[in-house]
Amino acid sequence: MGKAVFPAKPAVRPLKGTDYVLTQNFYFPATVGGWKAVVHVMPGFRTDGASIPRLLWFIFGSPYDPDIMAAAIAHDAMYRGRIVPRKVADDTFRDMMEKGGIKRWKRRRIWLGVRIFGWITWLRHTPEGVAEARRHIQLAFANGGKRSTRKENKR
Repeated sequence: MGKAVFPAKPAVRPLKGTDYVLTQNFYFPATVGGWKAVVHVMPGFRTDGASIPRLLWFIFGSPYDPDIMAAAIAHDAMYRGRIVPRKVADDTFRDMMEKGGIKRWKRRRIWLGVRIFGWITWLRHTPEGVAEARRHIQLAFANGGKRSTRKENKR
C-alpha cells in the first residue's frame, strides 16, 4: 500500500456482490480539470471500487485497496453523475491515486484501463442513474473559481 494523504479513508459497508455503499461523508481535495476543488461524496453512494477484473488482481492488487478505493469512489461519482467530461474524471482519478501513494506503474495502467474501456460504462448510464449519482456528489471549487496552473498542480 501507498502513503495515503487522504484526510480520512472512506467509510463503506459491503453489499451483495461486489458493490459497497458509502456510510459517511467523504471529502477529497483534488485538481479537477485544472481547477482546485474538494470532491464531496455523500452517504448512500454505491460503488464497486476500482473496476479491476479479478483476473488482474494478482498484478494490480484488490480494487478494494483503501488507497485505490478512495480515488475510485470519487471517480465513480464523477462518472455516474456526469458532472465533468469523462477525460477530466479519468485524469482526476489518476491524480487522486498519485496523492494516495499508488505507485506510478500501477496508477498508469489503471488509468489506461479506464481510458480504454471506460466508455462502455459511460454509455450505459441512464438519466435516472445520472440523477441518482448527482444526489450524492458535490464539487466545491477553491480560489474563487481561479484555475490552478500546471506548476501548482505538481505541488
